Amino acid sequence: MVIKIKSRIIKLNKKKLSTLILVALLGFIAIFSMMVITALPPNYNYNQGDVAEDNIAAPHRIIDEKTTEKRRDQAAAGVEQIYTRIDNAQDNALEKTDELFRALDEKDELTDTEISDLRLRSINITDTALISLLEMENEVKSALEASLVSALGRIYQNEISMQNLAQVQEEAAEAFAEDNPGEEYAQTGAEILSKSIQPNMILDVESTQQAVEEARQSVPTITYEAGELIVERGEVLTAEKINLLVDNNMMRGSYFDDPYLIIGVALLLLGIFSVYYVYLRNFYRELILKDNKRFLIIVIIFTFMVLLTIPLVSISPYIVPVSMMTMTIALLTDKRLAITSTVFFVLIAGFSSNFNMIQIIIYMVNGYIGAMGMIKINKRADIMRTGLAVGLVNLLLIGSYNLIVHNFDLSGIMDMMLGFSNGLLSGIFTLGTLVIWEWTFDITTPIMLVELANPNNPLLKKLMTNAPGTYHHSIVVGNLAESAAERIGANSLLVRVGAYYHDIGKSLSPVYFTENQFGEINPHDFISPLKSVQIIKNHVIKGFEMAKEYKIPEEVRNFIITHHGESTIEFFYHKANELNENPDIEKFKYESRRPSTREEGILALADSVEAAVRSIKGINDNKIAERVDKIFQKKLSDGMLDECDLSLKEISLIKEVFVKILNSVYHERIEYPDMDSDSKKVEES
Repeated sequence: MVIKIKSRIIKLNKKKLSTLILVALLGFIAIFSMMVITALPPNYNYNQGDVAEDNIAAPHRIIDEKTTEKRRDQAAAGVEQIYTRIDNAQDNALEKTDELFRALDEKDELTDTEISDLRLRSINITDTALISLLEMENEVKSALEASLVSALGRIYQNEISMQNLAQVQEEAAEAFAEDNPGEEYAQTGAEILSKSIQPNMILDVESTQQAVEEARQSVPTITYEAGELIVERGEVLTAEKINLLVDNNMMRGSYFDDPYLIIGVALLLLGIFSVYYVYLRNFYRELILKDNKRFLIIVIIFTFMVLLTIPLVSISPYIVPVSMMTMTIALLTDKRLAITSTVFFVLIAGFSSNFNMIQIIIYMVNGYIGAMGMIKINKRADIMRTGLAVGLVNLLLIGSYNLIVHNFDLSGIMDMMLGFSNGLLSGIFTLGTLVIWEWTFDITTPIMLVELANPNNPLLKKLMTNAPGTYHHSIVVGNLAESAAERIGANSLLVRVGAYYHDIGKSLSPVYFTENQFGEINPHDFISPLKSVQIIKNHVIKGFEMAKEYKIPEEVRNFIITHHGESTIEFFYHKANELNENPDIEKFKYESRRPSTREEGILALADSVEAAVRSIKGINDNKIAERVDKIFQKKLSDGMLDECDLSLKEISLIKEVFVKILNSVYHERIEYPDMDSDSKKVEES
C-alpha cells in the first residue's frame, strides 16, 4: 500500500514537472525562433544632466501631468484649515461648572452613585479634587466658583480646537494656579478649569476641502502645443524633462548589432525562464505552482498568446492583444503576477516583430496598462475603460512614431487604427471570455463587491462626511469580520462590504451616536429615553431603506437589518426605569431580525465586540479578552446566533481572531476623562 501511494505521488510530481517543462519549452522555442530572424537598428538616448544637441519640439499637444500635479499638490498643501465656532461652548462649560458646585452645596459627603451621576452630568474630576471641594467652606467655594467663571470668560475669548485643546487646558491650569497663589483652592480649581474647557471651534471639512480644490484648480495645466519647444539646443536635461520625454515616447533605447547575437539570445532566454520560475516558486508556490487550476490558466494563456502572436505579427504587429492577456491574468490569478508576466511576454512579442523599438514599447505599455488597470478595478466598465486607455495610448505612440519616421501615407494611418482597435477589442474579449474562465475553472471574480467597497460609493461617501466616527467604526468592524471570515472559510469580501454598509443609517442623525460626538455634549441628555430609542432604532430601518433606494444588493442589505437582531437597547431601557416611566420592554427592542448566514453572524459579533471594547476604561489585554467573552456569551444566551450556521468551534475561532486584532488595535489607547459609560457606547453603536 505504501509503495502504491509513493508511486502515485511520484507520478503526480512528474506530471507537474512535465507541465512546467512544457511552458518553458514553448517560450524558449517561440523566443529563439523569432529572435534569430530579426535585428534591431541602433538608437540613442539622452540621460539626466546631458546637454541637448538639438531642439526638441512637441510632435503633438502634450500635457505635463506630473509637473502639473506636483505644483497643484504644493498649492493644496499651503491651504490653511477652516474652522467654525461653536456658539454655546462657553455656556456649556459654565453650566457644567455651576452644576458641579450646586450638587455639592451643603453636602459633606456623596455616595458612589451620586459621584458617578455627578461626573456624568458635570465635570469628571478626580476623587482628590472632589474631596477637596466637599471639605471647603461655602465662602471658599463661592470664591473658587467666581474665579473659575472669570477664567472661563477670558479663555473662551480665544479660539479652541481639538488641535490646541490640550495646550489650552494645560496653560489655563498653570495660569489659574499662578493667579491664585496661596489659595487653598488653587490646585483644585486648576483641575476643574482644565477639565471644563472644551473646543469652541470645529473643523469645517467641507469648506476646507473646497478651499483645497480651489487652490488646486487655480494652478493651470502645463501643456506644450504641437511644434512648441520642450527642450532648446544647449539646455541641460533635468529629471522632469527626461520623464516628460520618456512618458510621451520621445526617447528610445539603444541596441547594437552583435555577431554573438544567437548565443546571447539563448543565454538570455534561459535566464528569463529561470527567473520566472524562481519568481513563481518564491512568491506563488501555493497560488500557482500548487494550484492546478491557476497553473493551467497560466499555461493556456501563455501558450495561446505565443501561438497567436506569430500569425498576427505577419499581418500587423499592432494587433497583438497583450493587454487582454495581462487583464485576464490579473482578474483570474494575481495582479502583481500579471504585471511581472508582461515583461516576460513582451520579450516574446518584441522578438517576433523584427526588433522594432516602437512595437516593443507599445507591447510593454499595453501590458502594463492592462495589468495596472485591474489593480484598482471598481466595476466591470473599468475593463472597457482600460481597453479604451490602451487604444488611445496606442494611437498616441504609433502616431508619434509615424511623425518621427515621416510615415504619412495610408499604411501609417492604418497602423494607428489597428492599434486603437487593439485596445477596444482586448477589453471586449476580456469581458466576453471572463465568464468562460469563471465557469470552466470555477473561479469567482467579485467585481460587484469591489465596486461596493469603493469609498467613492455615494452611501459610503455620505457616511464618511456626515458621520466620520461611524465610518471609522465600520472600517474596524470590517477588518475584524473579514479576518474572522477568512479564519473559518466564510466569504470575507462579502462580510467586509456588509460591515461598510451596516451603519449607513447613522449618517442621517450622526450626533445621536457617541462615536460622532465631541466634547461633553450629548443630545440624548435633552430628550426622553423613548425618543432616544426611536432615533437609534431608525438607523437600522432608515439604513435598510437607503440601501434599497441606492440599489445595494440584497445580500449586503441583509447585514443592515440583522446586525442588531432583536436585541434590547438596554441603556435607555434602564434610564427609563430610573425615571419611573414604567417602560414597555418591547418598545426598547430593535425591529429587525436575527442573522441567518455565517457572514451575518460574524458581523453581528464584530459590531458588538468593537463597540464594547472601544468603551473600556483602563484598557488592557485581560479586559479585552473578558469583554469579548462576555459579549459572546450574551449573544449565545440571547439566541442571537440561533438561526445562522455557525458551529461552536467556529465561534471559538472567531473569538480568538477578535481578541488578537483588538489587542493590537486598542492596547495602547489612553483613557480620556470625557469618555461615556461602557454600556452607553455599546448600545448606541
